[in-house]
Amino acid sequence: MLTKPSRLATPARAIIHDSPRARRAPTPAAHSPESQRALLRRTRQPPFDSLEVDYSQPNLRIELIAGERPLFSGLWAFETTVGGNPLSAAGPWEEVCRHTDREVDYLELELPLSGGWKLQRQLALARNDDFLYLADALIGAQALAESARTEIRHSFRLPFVAGIRFEPAVETREGSLYRGRKRLALVVPPALPEWRAELCPGSLTGTQSHLVVDHAAHGRNLYSPLWLDLSQARLRRECTWRRLSVGANLEVQPRDVAAGFRVQSGKEQWLVYRSLAPRGNRTVLGQNFLSEFVLCRFLSSGKTEDILEIE
Repeated sequence: MLTKPSRLATPARAIIHDSPRARRAPTPAAHSPESQRALLRRTRQPPFDSLEVDYSQPNLRIELIAGERPLFSGLWAFETTVGGNPLSAAGPWEEVCRHTDREVDYLELELPLSGGWKLQRQLALARNDDFLYLADALIGAQALAESARTEIRHSFRLPFVAGIRFEPAVETREGSLYRGRKRLALVVPPALPEWRAELCPGSLTGTQSHLVVDHAAHGRNLYSPLWLDLSQARLRRECTWRRLSVGANLEVQPRDVAAGFRVQSGKEQWLVYRSLAPRGNRTVLGQNFLSEFVLCRFLSSGKTEDILEIE
């Protein structure tokens, strides 16, 4: 039985700010710590957008429904190598943060891996902004040691429901999910360059059965996010995104220390920031952050409004 969650399920992460309009009535989310299942759901009324997660196994089982149309169902599998050596699960998934309010449902899980590595998986369903943000963060045992830099390769696969297919854009790296001629969602890989003309060690592709995200880097940590726009109205708009420079002490920080992204659809824009090293005062697009994770929208004034900020 899934039960309604508290605003914060565990003390491992602290919610330090959410928007004023978020602090209102109970939300339609549900959670069962005993069975290790969670339901992220945007509304109580149709058309429903929901993500059900079963994290009782090393490969999560998920079911994503957008506008009452199933998109993904099955195992959310991953493959990781570090220095050419494959990593495997060294224990069960642990819930490290769970938050729900009128703005967002958020779940963060952590899986210990061999070699002292850990996989942190983020899932955020934005209620008012109608998008799903998924991300894998690979954190090394020696997250700050220069000598720990090595080749990291990470891939994850999201299982299509029968009849769903992925159609990539021609010149850019985003793509769309279709059933027949009906376009259901836009998929953006924020950590990859937008234009295919720019070479990079990563890809967003589709097979007959899966959406596949591949990412590689030489470093101490790796961050691989995915942005799914579920808004039918925005699917008619132009979309663009940028990988942002993160600064600290007047120096640009390596991508294995912190990552920042801007996603834009028409006139709507969002900012994502994630720290992969111990938190510090860092700057992205003129915004100063001391937090581990920030998800915010841009207002027409140019200022930002937090959807979620995690200490």
